[in-house]
Amino acid sequence: MKYLVAPDKYKGSFDASVASEIIKEAIIEVDKSAEVFQLPLADGGEGTLTALSKIFGAKIEEVEVSDPLFRKIKSRIGFFEDKAIIEMAECSGLLLLKDEERNPLYTTTYGVGELIKYAISKKVKEIIIGIGGSATNDAGVGMLNSLGMKFLDENGEELKPIGQNLVKIKKIDDSDFLKDVLKIKFTVLCDVTNPLYGENGAAYVFAPQKGADENAVKLLDMGLRNFANVAKEYLGKDLSLSSGAGAAGGLGFALLAFLNAQYVSGIDYILSASNAEEHVKWADIIITGEGRFDRQSLSGKSTIGIARLGAKFSKMVIVISGSIDCPFEEYSKEGITSIFSIVDMASSLDRCLKEAPRLLKETTKSIVNLILRAKKL
Repeated sequence: MKYLVAPDKYKGSFDASVASEIIKEAIIEVDKSAEVFQLPLADGGEGTLTALSKIFGAKIEEVEVSDPLFRKIKSRIGFFEDKAIIEMAECSGLLLLKDEERNPLYTTTYGVGELIKYAISKKVKEIIIGIGGSATNDAGVGMLNSLGMKFLDENGEELKPIGQNLVKIKKIDDSDFLKDVLKIKFTVLCDVTNPLYGENGAAYVFAPQKGADENAVKLLDMGLRNFANVAKEYLGKDLSLSSGAGAAGGLGFALLAFLNAQYVSGIDYILSASNAEEHVKWADIIITGEGRFDRQSLSGKSTIGIARLGAKFSKMVIVISGSIDCPFEEYSKEGITSIFSIVDMASSLDRCLKEAPRLLKETTKSIVNLILRAKKL
């Protein structure tokens, strides 16, 4: 039997590379004659840098930048040919903060700009940037501020580039803006299609997941609307309602409007770059997975991307997930044969996260054993 092991991360437990190793080990223990090819996936969020660096043979460097609360941390960036790979979650990600620190009123994308500046210093011509997993709702002003752009209030005073201050912005000062950034091609990996503001915008849809309460969401949405108006006056165009403008708390808007970025589907980009179609053709069975499979997974996450590719070639696709919240009728339409949860009993989230490696391995062994028995019938 030929197995293609192509999981995404299991958030809070381990990344896609570790998941693929656990699954492979379980397969071999049960089916000693199995052939296994590993293809760890990502969709623009956490794990994108690792996945793309493996695909392109990129060299990863560490750079000191600001985290979402302006504290100095070491963040990674990849380089290959004349290109750089940036994962915004490496410096502005939600997982960098403790639960009690999460509040998009006070977080920033400043570190993203610092990584961009470092990439420019290396004379790159293209920056590939995955923008999933953010802790922010600052419309990208942190990134732009790091690149030299200042945001002023009604008194001409410079504002700290955080979500809370978006509503106070009255003017943009680009006198110190790093103009070299406009020579760079930006390729943004993202599957979010939300506009910048409104009921389907960054604040209302995503800010609660980042620690915002009801009042904070309203203030952030007002700020996004205000910044969109200021940006329209500055740029002479309005991209605030563009697909993806609301991604990463509005970082998508800043990349589109100020840096002329091009958007591509994160999972489609990675599947294409990794030659996934040929690996799918080779395999008898595809095993993928993620920490939680729900209806949001159907909108373009890695698991559904590889499942659709498997369906194209009539392959069996099995998803192993931490939890499941999606009915059979919906996921089966997308080419998924079956979904299995690794949770083995009523249990706390902490226990599930801590024991995820064992649970993933045991579930995989049970699935492979079932496949082998069925083959003999």
